[in-house]
Amino acid sequence: MISFSRTATATLLVLGSLTGCSGAEVTPGNSVPVTPSDSASTVTPSPSGPYNSVPAGPAPSKPAGIPKTPTDNIPSPGWIEGTITRGGSGPCYGLVTFDGVAYAMYSVEGVELAKGAHIRAALTPAKLRIDCGEGIPVAMGAIQRFP
Repeated sequence: MISFSRTATATLLVLGSLTGCSGAEVTPGNSVPVTPSDSASTVTPSPSGPYNSVPAGPAPSKPAGIPKTPTDNIPSPGWIEGTITRGGSGPCYGLVTFDGVAYAMYSVEGVELAKGAHIRAALTPAKLRIDCGEGIPVAMGAIQRFP
């Protein structure tokens, strides 16, 4: 067990050495000006800033509010030309364009389309959740048949 006198002596030595290193004496309430020779070395940041800095610039703008129109509208494909891959009297048909894009068409018209027929159809995004097979689900409007 360490004796009280040894602990007190060690504490006084530590405190004495700390106050002896301070240099100029400062009384409470007074400030001491720091000369450039007494200050620590100044570090100038690189032009790009520190490693983890955020680039300076204007703050990101806030959204204007709730959109006036739906933001998830699917653009209408319009008139598409291709070959019927799933035909019949409806309501589901298959169409592959000459670019290889497959469409799963739905129509309430009940049009008779033969497999392999070459047509041009007005397509709009499907609003009903009907599974007409593989391809992009679309609703078929007017059609033009080619010989």
